Amino acid sequence: MEFKGGYAGQILKVDLTEGKISKEPLREDLVARYIGGRGFTSRLLYEELKPEIEPFSLENPLIFATGPLTGTLAPSSCRYLIAARSPLTGVLGDSNSGGHWGPELKRAGYDILIVRGQSPKPVYLWIDDDHVEIKNAAHLWGKDVRETDRIIKEDLKDSQVQIAIIGQGGENRVAFAGIVVNLDHLCGRTGMGAVMGSKKLKAVAVRGTKEVPIHQHQRFVKTVNEMMELLKNDPQSAITLPKYGTTYLVDHHNTIGGMATRNWQTGVFDKVEMINGDAVRRQFFIRNIACWACPYPCDRYSLVRDGEYKGSHCVGPEYFTIVSFGSKPAVSNAASIIRANELCNMYGLDTASTGAIIAFAMECYEKGILTQKETEGLDLGWGNHHSMLELVDMIAFRKGIGDILASGIKYAAAKLGRNAERYAIHVKGMGAVTLDPRALKVYNFRYAVASRGADHLRISTPAAYQLDQMPIPEAAKNLKFWQDVVAIPDLLGLCKFPWNFFSSGQDVIKRKLLKIAPELYSAATGIELDQDALFLVAERTATTERALNVKLGVRRRDDTLPRRFLEEPLPEGPKKGQVHDILEPLTDAWYEVHGWDVKTGIPRRERLEKLGLREVADELEPMIKKEVG
Repeated sequence: MEFKGGYAGQILKVDLTEGKISKEPLREDLVARYIGGRGFTSRLLYEELKPEIEPFSLENPLIFATGPLTGTLAPSSCRYLIAARSPLTGVLGDSNSGGHWGPELKRAGYDILIVRGQSPKPVYLWIDDDHVEIKNAAHLWGKDVRETDRIIKEDLKDSQVQIAIIGQGGENRVAFAGIVVNLDHLCGRTGMGAVMGSKKLKAVAVRGTKEVPIHQHQRFVKTVNEMMELLKNDPQSAITLPKYGTTYLVDHHNTIGGMATRNWQTGVFDKVEMINGDAVRRQFFIRNIACWACPYPCDRYSLVRDGEYKGSHCVGPEYFTIVSFGSKPAVSNAASIIRANELCNMYGLDTASTGAIIAFAMECYEKGILTQKETEGLDLGWGNHHSMLELVDMIAFRKGIGDILASGIKYAAAKLGRNAERYAIHVKGMGAVTLDPRALKVYNFRYAVASRGADHLRISTPAAYQLDQMPIPEAAKNLKFWQDVVAIPDLLGLCKFPWNFFSSGQDVIKRKLLKIAPELYSAATGIELDQDALFLVAERTATTERALNVKLGVRRRDDTLPRRFLEEPLPEGPKKGQVHDILEPLTDAWYEVHGWDVKTGIPRRERLEKLGLREVADELEPMIKKEVG
């Protein structure tokens, strides 16, 4: 099929074991049923993964996918997905990033890149429009992201080439290693950098010079202008986003008593004013940096100007990084947070998971599970930013205790034993990021049921504070609505921030995603699509992800929260005394609203067929019969 617009119309496949490169047309059924981006990766993983395919096996595909609006002039059309079976959780792994790499892949002429196999020696992939080449990377192996970026640009004699790179974290298969683009944008959370490292693939360099075709140009531009007008008049997008990014949430979540502190022992950090958005901006802000087609850039380049961390610099830090390297380990030295962010970007480590496992190690140290004998003399007392930074190095290079921590929080806790599991705050192996489920019970139930683990990105809503006031069945319906809303930018190749996360209210978000987004898609592609069809694809994608996880062994028993949230009351703050005490009834309601079997969490045939997934129903039905009878 020749697509009218939006899509490049081509899949690029690379087999590193055989050293073979091939191209094939983009599948019509993928476009019709899944639109793009996260829809593509979720469906392809469902088709290709079997339970016996381990994260570091040759058969685990590493899939890069753009959306139909990626690389266009739609506001913030910079996003793309990278997916594989996760070495951190063992289930669905995907990651989403901004910057300029995704648009460059699209402009080179590819909607999807699939990498299989394992090279016998380090290599990198060079995509120069239609020319694709596997190049030697022996001289790059062992180098950090910044150095690798510089050398590849020198080798290719192109300073504008866009490069996705792994650092030493990915090379050493750290379970939460990410893939870095534009030096400071990291595809994190699920260990895609470790999968890339297992394939001996150091980088993917892309140069694209083609325009992304637009079917109805005037209609598209008119709709883009409508979105731009909304953004201009939305204080959150036009003012808060460029000034603070997500860091304004530091004070907000601390004030409501839900900011993860001392490995979630409490929800209040008494030194918050030393690390909040104002403190970071006042001390370190240099300038804003924009991703592709972003009118209100949230990236804030930061530089430490003096003191022991003088010269440290990064884009950020964002809220979850401030929490992960600030309140979670009880660190109040803001400059050390900048340095930790910088090191993670250089080594290719997810800041959220790295900070979380360091906080876990500090609590194990506090409880006597880890001693200075195991840490080789390192003092892991709360607030010790020097030890925190030392652990970042040890994790990236798998040195000493860092070797255990590099395997991920679930596996590290099992290895340490002695009740360490009690302090490992994770779901399905992924550490929870920021906001305490005891403070907002319904909203942060999302950690229990998100397809990637303890995830804050699969559901987000401005109605978060109203949900606890609703009857549970109504709250579950609201959560599902916002789960579908949040999926829409992931399908189209758009950033969540201006489209969903940053908005003055629900009405503005609904106008953006229920009216403008389908209109942009229709104008770009020539495929007419309304909001109902868009929501259907969003639900189909989430259900496909659930079906994949079911194939990989996930059941209701896995949709849970850490014991700390269920059993230990918050000790202070506005939510003092609260525990998360609605897990079971909310899980029942969540499964019912999705049409999943309440006992097992496996999607029912009738819902699968309603979503056009009869073939998935045929595969899953024997599992239900076996387990339910």
